[in-house]
Amino acid sequence: MFKRIAHVCLNVKNLDRSLAFYTRLGLEPVFRFTRKGGLFGVYLKLAEASFIEIFENPNLEAPVNTALVHFCLETEDLDGLMAQLRERGIAHTERKLGCDDTWQIWLKDPDGNAFEVHQYTPKSLQFSGGTVEADW
Repeated sequence: MFKRIAHVCLNVKNLDRSLAFYTRLGLEPVFRFTRKGGLFGVYLKLAEASFIEIFENPNLEAPVNTALVHFCLETEDLDGLMAQLRERGIAHTERKLGCDDTWQIWLKDPDGNAFEVHQYTPKSLQFSGGTVEADW
């Protein structure tokens, strides 16, 4: 019935600051949202048919993810991605093998939204299924 998550939508305190952060990560602006002629949102391409949508709310309190716990981006080369993040001055955690046998790192956007980037392994439970004891 469903194919994939099409996009994740985030409210951000400062659109320019968040747009700069997400484009430094390599996301490409696809289109913009205006209201009464003023820019207030941007749709960013992450990968083929996968997007992050950001809307400015200057009254936002940070960190903002309260109902949305986090989102996760997939990479096929976590070590290479970490090197690119270091080159671009983007802070991230050290690489960790999660209890689901998937490599992961964590980042925060300028509003404090924590998000995960992971790389599947041949043992990743996302492919084999099963039960695992959470380690957090």
